[in-house]
Amino acid sequence: MGITSDRRTFLKLSSGAGAAALGGIGALPVQAQASSTLTVAWDTDIDSLDPHVFKSVGGYAVQCNLYDPVVGWKVRPVEGSKGVSRSFPNEFEGSIAESWTFERDGATIVLKIRPGMKFPSGRPVDSAALKYSLDRALQSPGYMRFIMPRMLQVTKPEEIVVRDPMTIALDMKGPTPQPMVLNFLSLMTITALDPELIKPNATEKDPWAAEWAKRNAVGSGPYTLVTNTPGVEVVLEARKDHWRGTPQFQKIVLKFVPNEADRVLLLKRKAIDLVIGRPGLSPRNIKTFENEKDFRIVTVPDTTCHWLAMNQTKAPLDNVKVRQAINYAIPVAAIVPNVLMGYGSAMKSPVPALTPGHDGSLSPYKFDLDKAKALMKEAGVTTPVTLDLAVRIGWQPHEEAAVWIQRELEKIGFKINITRQTDATFRQLATKGDMQLSIETWQSWVNDPFFHMVPLFHSTSKGTNTAFYSNPALDKILDENYHEPNAEKRLAAAKAAQKIVIDDAVWGMLWYDNWTRVMRNDIVGVEKRWDTFDRFTSLKTG
Repeated sequence: MGITSDRRTFLKLSSGAGAAALGGIGALPVQAQASSTLTVAWDTDIDSLDPHVFKSVGGYAVQCNLYDPVVGWKVRPVEGSKGVSRSFPNEFEGSIAESWTFERDGATIVLKIRPGMKFPSGRPVDSAALKYSLDRALQSPGYMRFIMPRMLQVTKPEEIVVRDPMTIALDMKGPTPQPMVLNFLSLMTITALDPELIKPNATEKDPWAAEWAKRNAVGSGPYTLVTNTPGVEVVLEARKDHWRGTPQFQKIVLKFVPNEADRVLLLKRKAIDLVIGRPGLSPRNIKTFENEKDFRIVTVPDTTCHWLAMNQTKAPLDNVKVRQAINYAIPVAAIVPNVLMGYGSAMKSPVPALTPGHDGSLSPYKFDLDKAKALMKEAGVTTPVTLDLAVRIGWQPHEEAAVWIQRELEKIGFKINITRQTDATFRQLATKGDMQLSIETWQSWVNDPFFHMVPLFHSTSKGTNTAFYSNPALDKILDENYHEPNAEKRLAAAKAAQKIVIDDAVWGMLWYDNWTRVMRNDIVGVEKRWDTFDRFTSLKTG
C-alpha cells in the first residue's frame, strides 16, 4: 500500500468506505491486501536495527528478516498441521555458512561461506565481510561483546581467522559443546553486515557507527527495509536475488497496534492477515477464532516459561519452607485450562520441556493446601503475611493467573495485594529488587539448559535472576559444565542443577506457553524456530 497513518486513522480506514478508498485494506473478503502483500499487526516497536545493540522484541522480529544468520535452525513439518514446520533440538542447516567442520577436538569451528551470496548493494558476502561483522560484535558497544566470550570462548579479534576468501575459523579457548556453538551461530545477532555501508558512518567517538546503525539496515537477508515510522508501521520489501529465492509476499507491512482488542478487531475485519508478537493475542482471544472458517490457528509447543517470582531478599520469602508452601498452594491444574485455554502446559521443571536435559519427574509439587499449611507452620511464620503480587498491564494470562494465585495463597496465611504495572515500571522494579511477588516470563533463544539456567539462577546474574537467588553449589555446577564437551556428563549436570532449583523452590512454577499465531486461513509455510520470531520468506498462500 505504501501509506502511513496513525493508529486511529488505520482503525477507521479498516472498515467501510475508508477501506475501499485505500484500495483494499479490509475491503477484500479474505485478503487484507493484494496477494503479494502481507499486512501484520504487532504490539511492539523497534529500538534499534543494529543486531549487536538492540533490546526490543520489535528489533529482533524485523532483523530476522533483514539479516541472515551464520548458521540456521532446521525446521521439519509438524505432523497433522498443514503448512507448519518447527525446529527440533540440535538440528541445523546452512545459511551464510553453507557448511562447517570442527577441529582441535571441538575448540575450532571452520565456516565455509555460501558461494554467490550478495548484500543488496551487490557486494559479496565473503570472509572479509564476516570477519568485520564478527569483530564488530566482539568490540562494538552492545551486549555481544559479553555474550561471545561467555558462549564461544572467543575474546579477541585475533581468534577470528580468515583462512581464504570464503573460509573463516573461530579459534575458541577450548572445546565447547558443538550444539551450543551452532545454536549461538543461528542467532540473528551473529550475522554479516555490509562493511562498506557502515565504515563511512564511523566517527572517532563511534568507531563502529552504532548510532547510525540504529536506523539503517545493512544485512544480507531476504527483505530490505523500505520505511520505519516509529509508533506507526514498518514496511519491508523482498529481494529478488536472495539465495533462498523470491518470497511470495513481496511486501510486508507491520502495523503497530498496541491494544489487543484493536488487533482482534482488525483481524476479524480482515484488515490484517496475521498477528505476531508477545503476547500478540492472549489465549482467551485466540479461543474466539477456533470456529471461524476464514481464519486458522497455528499452535505448537514452545520454550517460553511463566513463573511466580519470589524475591528472596524479602521476608518471609527468604525461607525455603515458605516458598515450598507457595508451590503447593498454586492451582496450576486449574490455571492451565481456565487461563491458557489449551494453549500451554503446566511447568514441571524450570528447564522447558523441549530443552535438552529437561527432567519433568523431579518436582514433588502438586496442589495440596494441607501440605502448604503444614509447611507454613514449620516455617514459624506469623500469619497473615501481606505481600504485593505485581503483574504487567495488558498481559491477560498473568492478570487472570494472579487472581487464582491470590485466592489460594490467602487460604494458607497470606494477604495478597495484586498490583498492575506498565512493562517499563515492572522491569525497573524487578531489576532493582523492589518486587515481593511477581509473574515473570522468559524465553531462551538458545535452546540449551545451561544457557537457560545461568541468567535465571546464577548468583552473579543481574537483572534476570529476579529471585535474587544464590547457591554456591548450583553456581559450581553451572560454571563447571557450561562448556563441558561430553554430552552425557553435561546432561547429567543439567539434571542435578534442576533438582537443586526445584528443591530450593526458587520459582513458583506455573506454565510453558505454546507458540500460537492466528491468521488468514489460506496462509501456509509457517516456520517456528527456537527464537520464536516470524520469518516471512517462507509464508505463502495455499
